[in-house]
Amino acid sequence: MTGPVARLTSALADRYRLDREVGQGGMATVYLAEDLKHGRKVAIKVLHPELSAVIGGERFLAEIKVTANLQHPHILGLIDSGEADGLLYYVMPYVAGESLRARLLRERQLPVDEALRLVREVASALDYAHRQGVVHRDIKPENTLLHDGAALVADFGIALAVQQAGGSRMTQTGMSLGTPAYMSPEQAMGDREVGPRSDVYALGAMAYEMLAGEPPFTGPSSQAIVAKVLTEQPPPLRPKRPTVPPSAEAAILTALQKLPADRWGTAKEFSDALGGTGQHHAPSAPTVALKAAVAGAPGRARSAALWLGWAVAGVAAALAGWALLRPRPQLPPSRLAILAPGLGGSGASSSQRHLTFLPDGDGLVYSIVGAEGTLRLVRQSLEDDAPTPIPGAFSMSSPAISPDGRWLVGTLGVQSQILRLPMEGGAPELVIPTLTTSDEAAWAPDGSLWLTHPSGGVAQVVGDSLVMRVPGNQHRLQQILPDGRTALVVRSRVGNLTGPVLVVDLESGAETPLFGTPVVEARVTSGFLVFVGQGGNLQAAPIDRAGRRITGPAVTVATNVAVTGTGVAQFAVASNGNVAYIPEEPASLVFMDRAGASRLATAERRNFHHPMFSPDARRLSLDFNSIEGRNVWILGLAEGTLSRATFDRDGHDATWTPDGRFITYIAPRVRPEGLTLVLLRKPPGSAEPPDTLLASGSLSYTGVWLRDGSGIVTTGVNLRRDPGRPDSVQRDTRTDAGIIRNGGRGPIEPLVASPFAEQYVSPSPDGRWIVFVSDQSGRDEVYVRDLAGRGDQVLVSLEGGSEPVWGPDGRELFYRETKPADPYLIAAGIATTPDLVVTGRKRLFPIGDIVGTAPHANYDVSPDGKTFVAVRRSPAA
Repeated sequence: MTGPVARLTSALADRYRLDREVGQGGMATVYLAEDLKHGRKVAIKVLHPELSAVIGGERFLAEIKVTANLQHPHILGLIDSGEADGLLYYVMPYVAGESLRARLLRERQLPVDEALRLVREVASALDYAHRQGVVHRDIKPENTLLHDGAALVADFGIALAVQQAGGSRMTQTGMSLGTPAYMSPEQAMGDREVGPRSDVYALGAMAYEMLAGEPPFTGPSSQAIVAKVLTEQPPPLRPKRPTVPPSAEAAILTALQKLPADRWGTAKEFSDALGGTGQHHAPSAPTVALKAAVAGAPGRARSAALWLGWAVAGVAAALAGWALLRPRPQLPPSRLAILAPGLGGSGASSSQRHLTFLPDGDGLVYSIVGAEGTLRLVRQSLEDDAPTPIPGAFSMSSPAISPDGRWLVGTLGVQSQILRLPMEGGAPELVIPTLTTSDEAAWAPDGSLWLTHPSGGVAQVVGDSLVMRVPGNQHRLQQILPDGRTALVVRSRVGNLTGPVLVVDLESGAETPLFGTPVVEARVTSGFLVFVGQGGNLQAAPIDRAGRRITGPAVTVATNVAVTGTGVAQFAVASNGNVAYIPEEPASLVFMDRAGASRLATAERRNFHHPMFSPDARRLSLDFNSIEGRNVWILGLAEGTLSRATFDRDGHDATWTPDGRFITYIAPRVRPEGLTLVLLRKPPGSAEPPDTLLASGSLSYTGVWLRDGSGIVTTGVNLRRDPGRPDSVQRDTRTDAGIIRNGGRGPIEPLVASPFAEQYVSPSPDGRWIVFVSDQSGRDEVYVRDLAGRGDQVLVSLEGGSEPVWGPDGRELFYRETKPADPYLIAAGIATTPDLVVTGRKRLFPIGDIVGTAPHANYDVSPDGKTFVAVRRSPAA
């Protein structure tokens, strides 16, 4: 395929000669070029193809004309713009010098006088542009160039042009404009109309960084930074930098006020207040602090919805933060918690729920995937900054807490056995040993436990049995209502994720229709029916005191709530009106070389999962969730198109057969004994039903074929046998390494089945060895051992490792470091003669933004060993 550089070079050959790429940002790639007509150097910025596809060329070029007339000593002007072979570009003068970001990276803090002078120069540019009706929307050190010591503001109006041209599609695709550390609160909350005071805020944040050495708000992720922008006050400057004049500190803190009305009215007012160059004077620092304290006073909480968030270590480990939003009349939640997209991972448990409230509504229990890939449940008070792990709650999801707060019930892995364990820690126990189910448990006010029966209907747990109370094969239990006599259910047909909401009497079985519009899931709290519809919108409709009738129109509380392919909407409600949800997070599928240089595999942005090269490297298999379900898709690499390969309700984790003719994948099936995972095989382009290879309640992953096709190496739960009872299964919450022989038809047999967790297992290309990850040392490490069990296992990783993948010749093993900060992909050299040894380890490139999963790797290496394919979190703009 012809790359963007070649296309651009060809299309602009009569006007510009491209020299080299000089940088890349959230919206565009920058190239140094020569203007052939005028014999001068210019910078050509080319919008990323996926962004161009969203906004459309004609509208963008029309909008950018507004900025072409901006002429100011501190504004880097626009020379040219256009569309070339489908690529949108704009041209600016080339500035010999450096960006403010480069200067700050080198020196961290600038001299006070110089910093304040640069702020005034940028303020002068902003004031001029604002008087022309143009708001920058993305002021930051990267967009501030330094030429002969003076500030030049670049990309003026570009963000606005992109926003105006893209319209609502920007939101629909998950793209955002702005940089979290410099976003004003109103911009961070997604207001489309932001005014000059938003630029004043961004300039205040940049001024703060030049003096303090860091922005006013920092964090491990975009979500964590936004949380602080919305909820916290910036620390005073003078304790960090005593030489900053008090008036300058007060002026900057005023610029950083949460409410636009509390900031400087114009950039000129801000500039004047920095050093007495005009009539405006900043309020004293104590006055600013008092204003902040009043803005955050608890008395305002009832008039507004609130956002909740924390910082959480691990993959996708941030939450969004308490913040006052604008009042919305009759909005039910008094606090709205927004958890990190992708929380709970994208692996085997991604089809299950990952959050619930504690009984008092003032804390959450949710599942996280640590950097080492281990799924576990944690608890966190809404007033705390960090979560606390729940002892023993490994590999569990779909949490539900008893009304007295003493017991946790959840599902174990994909086989969905119901486990119970004390909240304070202890050994988990099976609630009903013979039961597997795709639905989580619901507690009644009296402490009884209820489930959707595997055959449909509402059932109660009595002892170690499940007793049907309300027959109905289309009922999905949502909630036992506060009266303890009725339940909320959604009536949905098999294979359909939505249906109307009903209230059913648990004694008589009588049904009362409550909400006829099909929804995915629903709950009742504080006089409202809170539900998620097919489009992922979280809405609330008022209900009468008896809870039997809707009394008013529904109000949208939030959009883009994650919905799994099995009909789980990732939200939770508490009895006090608090609501929490996990947003959907589209991601990018990328190719990377061994140096980490990347390019998009497709312009589509979805929650991609488990990409794998075909043996001939011409196709990729992968899966993703959508409202139609979770299915396997095939990406043709030559044409760049996605085609659907499976049509199950939840087909995923595809792997290619050695000859490349078939894909093998797993999907759940409801059988008389409950939910069972089925191993299936089919040609990827066929509409015929798949061939069933194996059905097993222990299987947790499709696995990887042995090269001769004789079997599949995989992971499963409960493969470890009790030596005292050879025919029994030692039940626990951890996975084992296993193999499915007989051409994948089984049964599944243990390979490495210890008291510890073994996962991420795959065979070497020659079929002699297996690699796996075990936590036997107290942390996840990568090990290799003989597939037949001969000899000792060999430690491959150092100080933690996860997601190993064999190189195509078996001489390398790739794995990801598990340290939380700045993890890298490691290439370990492997020699097997006379014994297997690790010959060396090389750090290839950072992978902190690459999405991990469990219990298998979430990336792959091409058959020639030169290219990796992975899923990258959508970067902050």
